[in-house]
Amino acid sequence: MQIARGQRVKLADLGLADKAFSIQLALNTGGMTVDVACFGLDASKKLSDERYMTFFNQPASPCGAVKLAGSGQFEFDLARLPASIDSLTITLAIDGAGQMNQLGACVANLIANGTEAARYAFDGSHFAAERAVMLLELYRKDGAWRLCAVGQGFNGGLDALVQHFGGAVAAAPAPQVAPAPAPEAPKVSLSKITLEKRGDKISLEKRGAAGHGRIVCNLNWSRTPQKTGFFGSQSKGIDLDLGCLFEMMDGRKSCVQALGNTFGAYEVEPYIHMAGDDRTGDVKEGEFLFINGDHLQELRRICVYAFIYEGVANWAQANGVVTITVPGHPPVEVRLDQHDKNKGMCAVAMLENDGGSLKVTKLAEYFSGHEDLDRRYSWGLRWQAGHK
Repeated sequence: MQIARGQRVKLADLGLADKAFSIQLALNTGGMTVDVACFGLDASKKLSDERYMTFFNQPASPCGAVKLAGSGQFEFDLARLPASIDSLTITLAIDGAGQMNQLGACVANLIANGTEAARYAFDGSHFAAERAVMLLELYRKDGAWRLCAVGQGFNGGLDALVQHFGGAVAAAPAPQVAPAPAPEAPKVSLSKITLEKRGDKISLEKRGAAGHGRIVCNLNWSRTPQKTGFFGSQSKGIDLDLGCLFEMMDGRKSCVQALGNTFGAYEVEPYIHMAGDDRTGDVKEGEFLFINGDHLQELRRICVYAFIYEGVANWAQANGVVTITVPGHPPVEVRLDQHDKNKGMCAVAMLENDGGSLKVTKLAEYFSGHEDLDRRYSWGLRWQAGHK
């Protein structure tokens, strides 16, 4: 079903009654950074419980009914929602420069069991100079869930949306500040760190005596196949892989990646573990590297990379993003947005032990393969062809 702006439809008419489903957003942002969020609202259309705002800093609702799987996909199991949540509003908000009338052709797809049930197509002509959009609404009426393609522009960004829905934006954490009194509105932290340009870096201090805890590197990319035309045939999907080179303090070096089945280990050396292998992007959470930050003192440096194992070397199509999450700090986001379409490997970020602190530097350099990347960063490993 093609859904037009303002149209309302029962989920039962789409075959989605009592079924888990996803909404996948294929956004043509023209280089703008656009954050997606889903607000779980009460009968008064207010965010009475901040835990039901699902976004980059809070990727799942406490009941598990709503999950953000990557930068543009929500998973829904509405049967899990408590009765206090009356509607869900999916929003877009620009982070940085730009306005919504700069959007290219975009699509929101409703997917159940791998089959497209409905789609809502939109572009910048639907909006003016707004910096946010209330895109879709799922709501209860007469005991049944319905969908509305809202498509309404909204002045302000994500913080303005939070306030519109009755929440309050938490201030960024600052050292040695007296605790504030309990707020009347629920507080939502929108803090994140985006390394924009090659060479941008951030140093994260350890929290507590033990170390940095469980450091998570997540690679995610677009799950919507490219089409030859607006309603054309699908192109072959891309297998985008995550991996890393590592160097121990005593000079030993190697790599952790799915290719060659070198998955590493978390509790013992090298204290880096690759969790599985997402071949096509069908694993909604993407790929993960887990680093045991309590053993950072035994690691000198880690070069995180992504490479296209299968498919055309089209980084713009992949729309990849690596998020590095360190306990006690806002997530650090590195987008694979400085493309070299002729090279299938990208050095994403360098993680270094900087006197106990973790220094993260955006690399964003592209190579023809592992050996070229190895030479660039002086690892000195021997490479041979591998397979999964």
